[in-house]
Amino acid sequence: MAKKVISATVTPLKADGSLDRNGLKNIFERNIRHGIDGVFLFGSMGEWGSFSDAFKEEGVELASGLLKGKAELLVGINAASLPLSLENMKRYQKYDFDSYVFMLPGKTSFLDPVKSILAVLGAADRPVYYYHCPPNNGRELSLEDFATIMAHPNLKGIKNSSSNMWLRRELLIMRKERTFKTLLMEGQEWAVDEALLAGNDGMVCGMAALTSKPMVELARAADRGDWNEAVRLQNLLIEIYHGVYGIDIGNCWNGQKYALMKLGLIETPYTIAQEMTSLTDGAKKRIEECLTKYKNELD
Repeated sequence: MAKKVISATVTPLKADGSLDRNGLKNIFERNIRHGIDGVFLFGSMGEWGSFSDAFKEEGVELASGLLKGKAELLVGINAASLPLSLENMKRYQKYDFDSYVFMLPGKTSFLDPVKSILAVLGAADRPVYYYHCPPNNGRELSLEDFATIMAHPNLKGIKNSSSNMWLRRELLIMRKERTFKTLLMEGQEWAVDEALLAGNDGMVCGMAALTSKPMVELARAADRGDWNEAVRLQNLLIEIYHGVYGIDIGNCWNGQKYALMKLGLIETPYTIAQEMTSLTDGAKKRIEECLTKYKNELD
């Protein structure tokens, strides 16, 4: 089976904070041209917690139309509580897309995490990906917790953004031993080559709106078993991350958006999830130099 490449896309904004509809279209068209398999809308890179319900529904409706028949669409239903996530799921049911993505809320209640995930899986009218991201929400699961949710027929995949090599390996072993069908997708963009070599089914990464071309090339190298090329491309991606994000990841959201703007794809680098003052003149220069240096690799 070919390794999947799914972009956890940014959400392009106009200067007034409204959705840059043409920008989203431009990003998708470029990603599809590069051969990407799908898009994850309103994940962490998509600033899901920054927008109103009406804004997010506008984005879901737009993305559903833009990607229909061209690429998979995964829609994040993340919210500050389980009931609100379930409301999002119900709100989006009328739109034509492939899967929901659910991440547990932060530790603001004593709800059992497995019961919460099972509640989403039980209510879903289409497949669900579980987004495992302890660095974001502080919620860990045991291996038996994972086994319980992987046994549910509505769980299509797990986006593992834990940066935990032990967990990656244990999930692969458990899937094989218990014959689960769950897709295991790497979310740590610094370690995609390692994950694909170990046996993961693909990646769901936050820089893919910009770096869809080398990410697809990395996946195809893994399909061929050309691990030297996969490692080379992974190291190339890290160099690009340093140029766009900064080594300290100080320009995560606004850095990628600034790069996309300089490529003529979106209107502004505006982000709600990060102080725009962090996009200094020095950061802009670093990003522009990176785009020039890696022009051929990026497009």
